[in-house]
Amino acid sequence: MRKTSTVLTSPNETEPIVLGTSFRRMGVRERRDYLAVRLGLSGEDVDALTGDTDLTDLCNVMVESAIGHMAVPMGIAAGFVIDEERVNVPMAVEEPSVIAAATHAGSLISRRGGGFVTIADEPVMCAEVYLRDADGIPSDRVLKKFKTEVRTRLREPLQAMTARGGGFRGLRVERVDDRLTAVRIYVDTRNAMGANLLNSAAESIRELAADRLGGESIMAILSNAADDRTAEARFALPVEFCARGKRDGDEMAERIVTANTIANRDYHRAVTHNKGIMNGVSSLALATGNDTRAVEAACHAYATRDGRYRALTEYEVRDGVLHGSLRLPLALGTVGGGVAFHPASRFALRVLGSPDSQRLAAIAACVGLAQNFAAISALVGEGIQRGHMRLHANRLAWMAGARGREIAAVAERISAAGRFNDETACRMLATVRREKSRETPDGSVSE
Repeated sequence: MRKTSTVLTSPNETEPIVLGTSFRRMGVRERRDYLAVRLGLSGEDVDALTGDTDLTDLCNVMVESAIGHMAVPMGIAAGFVIDEERVNVPMAVEEPSVIAAATHAGSLISRRGGGFVTIADEPVMCAEVYLRDADGIPSDRVLKKFKTEVRTRLREPLQAMTARGGGFRGLRVERVDDRLTAVRIYVDTRNAMGANLLNSAAESIRELAADRLGGESIMAILSNAADDRTAEARFALPVEFCARGKRDGDEMAERIVTANTIANRDYHRAVTHNKGIMNGVSSLALATGNDTRAVEAACHAYATRDGRYRALTEYEVRDGVLHGSLRLPLALGTVGGGVAFHPASRFALRVLGSPDSQRLAAIAACVGLAQNFAAISALVGEGIQRGHMRLHANRLAWMAGARGREIAAVAERISAAGRFNDETACRMLATVRREKSRETPDGSVSE
């Protein structure tokens, strides 16, 4: 078998670094030291990948050829009321406005509209076996017998899940095209996302499927579509509380509905509209150790369920009240995989009150809806950049060298000046420090 290698470029870009199979066999610290020397990394660069020794070792267990871990900020969007319970939502995300927006919208809807109401499906997932040149859709008699055989075959691999109240829930055979047939098995995975269990279940029946239905077994794997595992969130907010800036509540509510209509009719807008929803959903999924890529793929696919990509949310005004809703396929787990493996995800679940998988999905739908409401309210109100730039000022202050309380002071001056660049940040930092040096011990400013 041919060996593969990865080539990195050294700082002078003349000496390529070839990472062969020996790199994979190194320990985590060896890999990191190797790269630090050959790429000329500073101590600060290396420190960004290190930290807690146990976490470094954990990375090596979780992924191949680990060199450390990249810390993503985790914060809490407080003030949500979901199904009459107060919920503080942990979110892991690098974008500065996400948690601020979720907190604002979640608190407003909870205080003024009574909070969110949710409903979540049972956690049923689908695994699939694909056959080529099968005999066609079987008769009811053959299908009934085949289903019984599948149930028997899955009894052992699903034994633990069945004992927890989950397990086999059904089977369907469908033609994909003239040559391909899909055998779909449905499993209630309870509090697990269930990927490994579903893959094992599918593989355990692939030969049985080919024997009973004819044809050749091509592959067996779970589906991340999760169409049978959806969660819905709703809110009802009196329009008077939608007022923003110079626009009253009636006007703002009407503009919010119009913004959603635009996203339903123009897929270019729908993509960004739905991305805003996923800002919240994916941040919660990451904080709890769930598979963000699977969740995002399922949600965007769900947006095309009627053949056209459209907004995932719905808004309407009835009797002076703005009604908002969001329904998403959300295969989120609270046990198994990275969820139970990483201490940060365990911590996040404790903050949430140790929910089961259905409750976590319901919370995620609420966060996505709050995120969307905040975004389109800003868009049809004063515009989205004002808030973004205020938060960007904090980053500029940090990059200029501000630390601790200096960051807020410098960011405030950058925002007031209205010039968001490195030069302004450095100048404002110098001013803040100069003024600080003139302060007397009692906090007053000397002449």
